[in-house]
Amino acid sequence: MQLLKLRVLQLRRDLSYWVIIIGASSLYLSYSVSKVSQVYSLTLLGAASLFFYTYHARRKDLNFVSRYFTAPRLQICFNYNLIVLPLSLGCFLNGYFLYSLLFHFLISSIAFFDLKSYSLKLLFIGKYIPPQHFEWISGIRKNFHILFPLLLLAIVLSPVKLFGLVVLFIINTIFIDFYTSFEPLIMLNPGHHDLKEFLMQKINFFIKIILILNIPVLCINSIINPDALWFNVCFLMAFLLFASCSVFIKYAHYKPNDSLGFNLDFLILFSSVLMPYLLPLSVYIYFSNKKKALTNLSYYSDDNS
Repeated sequence: MQLLKLRVLQLRRDLSYWVIIIGASSLYLSYSVSKVSQVYSLTLLGAASLFFYTYHARRKDLNFVSRYFTAPRLQICFNYNLIVLPLSLGCFLNGYFLYSLLFHFLISSIAFFDLKSYSLKLLFIGKYIPPQHFEWISGIRKNFHILFPLLLLAIVLSPVKLFGLVVLFIINTIFIDFYTSFEPLIMLNPGHHDLKEFLMQKINFFIKIILILNIPVLCINSIINPDALWFNVCFLMAFLLFASCSVFIKYAHYKPNDSLGFNLDFLILFSSVLMPYLLPLSVYIYFSNKKKALTNLSYYSDDNS
């Protein structure tokens, strides 16, 4: 399996022994969640399916895989099923055999969907988003066909415990991905702002979007499900920190016309959304990457050219 060998080499390089920890944690999470109730088990598997659909629809390497690998769809299908095995196994161990089988069938089906990534013009977006936040203009145009249905789904599921948060999690994750591509040097800080001001403008805009889209759903969910209030608050705080950190991480590793590779900080930030007791680590990542971002950007600023 050519694709599997390639992924193994990438994981060994980027994650090392963390692969085992992540796999074991996923199995424990799935087992613990599905043990609570049937609804929780369905929520977890549905969220994973929706996440993989979103991921598959936005993959940039499908053309390369289709051209240079034999039986590419089968290889993608095998890889996807291998990745989700800890989640399905956790449900299987709790007696949800049918759910596990249906989950693998759904994941396998996603691999054979011919989803073409396209970018809509949506010229009106430029009227509402300032040009200095170009990553949002480009990101929304490329992902509008995914974001719009997800936003509607989040509104519809907002009264349902956990379900609305699952959709918000995926939407926010797509927004985070906007900050993984590095702009050309000529587009970096075109207003020649102070570096701290430049970074805070990026962060404040991101936070504003997160608040506008998340608060209505979380408020409805908290009113109907008062016992979920504390988790909803932690969820919002974690993503506000995540949004800020994603900007700092981007510019801490900024290189013109490049893209951000795997970063272990993202793994911790994602974990803090699901496990609020990890939020102190997110705060540390915030200040650590803020300092790195200012140092890195100073090399590209006009004062240091």
